[in-house]
Amino acid sequence: MSTPSRRRPDLILPITVIAIALVGCASSDTPDGAGGPPVGDVVDSHGAAEVAEPARALIIVDEHGGTALLDLETEERTTLAEADSERIADVEGTGRFVFLVRDGAAEVIDSGRWTQPHGDHSHYFRGDPRALGAVGGEGRPFIGVGADATVIRFHDDAAVVEHEMLTEGDLDPARSEIDGDGQAIVVSDHLFIATDAAIETAGQPGVPCQGASDVDLTRVGAVFACDEGAVLVRREIDGTASSESIPYPVGVAAPAEALAGRPDRPDLAGVADGGAWLLDVRERAWVLLPSDVPLIDAAAIGDDDARTAVIASDGTVRVLAPDGAVLARTEPLLVDALADPSLGERVQLLVDGEHAYVSDPRGGAVHEIDLDDGAISRTFGGLHPWAIELAG
Repeated sequence: MSTPSRRRPDLILPITVIAIALVGCASSDTPDGAGGPPVGDVVDSHGAAEVAEPARALIIVDEHGGTALLDLETEERTTLAEADSERIADVEGTGRFVFLVRDGAAEVIDSGRWTQPHGDHSHYFRGDPRALGAVGGEGRPFIGVGADATVIRFHDDAAVVEHEMLTEGDLDPARSEIDGDGQAIVVSDHLFIATDAAIETAGQPGVPCQGASDVDLTRVGAVFACDEGAVLVRREIDGTASSESIPYPVGVAAPAEALAGRPDRPDLAGVADGGAWLLDVRERAWVLLPSDVPLIDAAAIGDDDARTAVIASDGTVRVLAPDGAVLARTEPLLVDALADPSLGERVQLLVDGEHAYVSDPRGGAVHEIDLDDGAISRTFGGLHPWAIELAG
């Protein structure tokens, strides 16, 4: 497949994506701990080094784009971008790169921290954070984070930003002219785009998807949230891409508008009428987790126990079992924030393997919550968390 020009006239085209190469790493069946460079070896031209443990950090963005990195080991705070007069419309992250969305542009920041999954183990890297610049276009862009590239979809075109190029500071993406607004993502060298009624790519029939409202990356593939369920787009063993529907059970009236989960895991979760939806992407199956109170947000933890973290309308953060049983809950942390509609919509929930991170825009804080018992392990105050992302 040929490499695209910097401007494509076609409506929907396959996109050649440069895969992110892990320097010095052997094949995925190498025994754990073997095949990678010794810890501390420099692995890229910007001084990033492999480290023994994940270099976890929170990226905190205020409503005008002021961005800070909070190191979760040392609690040190580093300013990544200064605020300006224009408000932020959205923030998306890849686990390393952060995209600050404004009308007509997406600013890109490299946190300098990331995890590289590699079969039965992972490699962890840490370098210096830096601002990489902005990608401009017409209208407010939508961000679609793929495994090797991020799509910034403007009103009349899509910019495909290859992660490999971002590591070198290159912010000159390939672009394809398209019409309309909505979600888009690159899977196995193909650009998949949400239209009004389907998920489409070149050379394949469209898969029905009304009202596509979100797209998320899982270990199995990319998942579009649709009114009738989800569409899974995945890379096949031969390198081609396929797409298929995962419909809701019969009788569902209120679909999840957004799905979320832990990075590189096979589960996603979203708010349902009367509880939360848990989507097991491997099994292509939805499970309804009933709740005694309405839920505000949900994220699948993606562990062997199929747990889901949720924010409830009573201000508590809860961990639910697959049958909806409450395994752990906090005190009502978020009552004041949820009482203010302008702040309540900015309350966010992120999860890793051990903790949930919940932003409290009223209290100017982010809470770190133990997923096993619901205890608040730390609270980071003095912040302006309009949006948060996890890096590392």
